[in-house]
Amino acid sequence: MIRISVKTRLVCFAIAFLAPVCAQTGVWSPPAVLSTGGQGWEAAVAIDANGNSVALWDERTTQDQIWSRSKPSVGNWGSVTAVSPALNTTSVFPVVRISTTGFATAVWSDQNGVWTAERPPASNWGMPQLVIPGASNPIFVMNSLGDAAIAWTVGGGPRSTSGSVMAVLRHAGAAWTAQQIVASGAHVSADHAGIAGNGAVVVTWESYDAVCKKYGCVLSSFVLHASRQNAGTTSWVDSGSLLGPDRALHAARVTLDSAGGAMVVALSSSGPFTSATQGNAGGAWTPFKTVIDPQSPTIISDLASDDAGLVTFVYEVIGFSGSQALTVSGSISNNTWSSPVVLSGSDANVSQVCFAVAPSGTQVAVWLSSSPTPQIHAATRATATGTWGSPVTVSGPGSSIAPEAAAVNSSGDAIVIYSGYDAAGIHTEYATNHQP
Repeated sequence: MIRISVKTRLVCFAIAFLAPVCAQTGVWSPPAVLSTGGQGWEAAVAIDANGNSVALWDERTTQDQIWSRSKPSVGNWGSVTAVSPALNTTSVFPVVRISTTGFATAVWSDQNGVWTAERPPASNWGMPQLVIPGASNPIFVMNSLGDAAIAWTVGGGPRSTSGSVMAVLRHAGAAWTAQQIVASGAHVSADHAGIAGNGAVVVTWESYDAVCKKYGCVLSSFVLHASRQNAGTTSWVDSGSLLGPDRALHAARVTLDSAGGAMVVALSSSGPFTSATQGNAGGAWTPFKTVIDPQSPTIISDLASDDAGLVTFVYEVIGFSGSQALTVSGSISNNTWSSPVVLSGSDANVSQVCFAVAPSGTQVAVWLSSSPTPQIHAATRATATGTWGSPVTVSGPGSSIAPEAAAVNSSGDAIVIYSGYDAAGIHTEYATNHQP
């Protein structure tokens, strides 16, 4: 049995017995060229409660630099704005989040460390701040109020003798905290993070054993933990061992509702993906229950909750002749799950699924359909327990196209960004908006 937690291109099969989605509602705009003047890469996007969008990407001209454009709810994309200085890398992987009122925060990294920049509502991007010098691979989360957290790992690798999972937090409108130790050990690694509507933060992480020789290391005894800091406190509370010790990573994802209830979904040693939940104030986690047992290679896309604690888990199933994107719906309150539903309709070869959930439960998903003529397809649904609309094509002409980001607000306004090479061979970012 194979479980995959990265966006790797593989071949898979269709599951014919699962329920299909139904008719799509709303209108998608024609794709608009977002990046101009160079090569656009690694885009991110967010949309506020009023339908105002903000996008950013790594623009590669004579140097790498984070560029941004904004779009009002009614109107066209504005002019390009530089968000960062020249970057000392070509893999910055920017992320942007926005509050319901339009306060945006961007996070990216280069060889100097992890950077942030902020853009107040109806204003411009402020000066970027090197918030975590020397760090890499940040995990950035933010809630609809603007409370935020960044988690990362220092050391802790197979040949390390010590390491730490670290975090910085920011209350809406305040400065980032000093660096905090979430967990430490000889071999540790941060998995994922989630933030509640009330500001509580949970970071999932693994400890493991490593035996290293000259030409490599053997890793074993992976133990899954979840550490929590409630709003208004400064301490991190470790769950202790949730799963393990096992021979492989648990590929854990965590999500929280508005009141602080939490859910972890992780790969169990016996094969199925399983889930456990935690109460609003923290405390003990419930026993794990089975979410899905696909019996096939699987790629996790994401796990997300709305404010009410209704959870959606999106994944790809891979077989011999094709692939599909599927979804299951669960609840933090009782840790129960629906049967799987095919998200990707009749698409026979699916990959690179992006997924977003609004506080109300409105959702959007987008993926690459690798037909003889590849297309970007998207689907939406109005609530976390509603029926998905039929997939529609949102891409225009282009070669080597790929979805890069998606966002949705509680009114159902959504945005998708995808990339591809234009007729001149320029790698370009494109944006398309959905109105319900």
